[in-house]
Amino acid sequence: MNIPADRLTDHLARGLSALYVVVGDEPLAALEASDAIRAAARAAGYSERTVFTVQGRYNWQGIFSGSDNLSLFAERRLTEIRIPSGKPGVDGAKALEAYAGNLPADTLTLVSLPGLDWKAMQSRWFASLAKAGVVVEARPIDRAALPGWIERRLARHGLRAERAALEFLADQVEGNLLAAQQEIDKLALLLPPGAVTLADVEHAVVDVSRLEADALQDALYAGDGARFAQVLTDLRDAGEAVPAIQWQVSSAVQLLLRLKLALSQGDSLSAVMRTLWGRDKMRAPQIERALKQLSLAKIEAALADLALVDRQAKGLERVGDPWDTLLRMGMALADPKPGKPKNGR
Repeated sequence: MNIPADRLTDHLARGLSALYVVVGDEPLAALEASDAIRAAARAAGYSERTVFTVQGRYNWQGIFSGSDNLSLFAERRLTEIRIPSGKPGVDGAKALEAYAGNLPADTLTLVSLPGLDWKAMQSRWFASLAKAGVVVEARPIDRAALPGWIERRLARHGLRAERAALEFLADQVEGNLLAAQQEIDKLALLLPPGAVTLADVEHAVVDVSRLEADALQDALYAGDGARFAQVLTDLRDAGEAVPAIQWQVSSAVQLLLRLKLALSQGDSLSAVMRTLWGRDKMRAPQIERALKQLSLAKIEAALADLALVDRQAKGLERVGDPWDTLLRMGMALADPKPGKPKNGR
């Protein structure tokens, strides 16, 4: 069975297959599909999880030798097999064929693949996986369909955008769904529920992205506390609104969290860096530095601080000043000493 990623939720509501293959080059669609499968597996009692990332010469027997042996306290297992290259090799192809023909009991298997060419899609190993399970296609959305996709996502936040605003957003993100989701999150933060005009979108997308706010993100990635403090002070003195600055900082921290979680789940550093786009792609060396220096706990603490900033800015938290909280958070990220990780994990 083949289904597009946007139909996966309906499929999961009807029950789980023993095998899922998420394939495609659309990062957000692949990420959300995999997350949805993991969440459904947890809800169904798959309490144990193992992750294998196939790179170079690989011992495929290491994946399958323990597939029938659950831990003492687990009743069901989620096994993830990630093949970033999309090429399992001769031994891997044979192993995948055999595995698909005899799926282990009490195990849900999630295979992650990039976009494959027609030859790989017609291979025996892929055909075996497709026959045994469900292929979830993480494909880019056509330009004509993108405004509707954005409209549905905005509606989740209670936002109703006029057609001109949707077309403007679609043009800005150039088909990149991660970029589109970032803009949607920004609008949800900056605007109250209700109608969204073209002027609203132009202001959020263009005005908030000027040089000073970009410099704030640059300083975070570079671990430059002095620069972060100076830029933040300049923005405050210029009368900038806290929510707009909070979004800039939040998007940087959330990017680090997404990449760090991918690393913790077995993805290689080179693989997660390939998901960067636009300006973030140009910042790759600084982002890589941050991933190597910062622990997952420190990034999560920064998100907690940003949630406090949001409450302070909205008057829901009477203690403290949002600008001071932003400064404290930035300075904490700039100092990697406590809990410094090794090898970027």
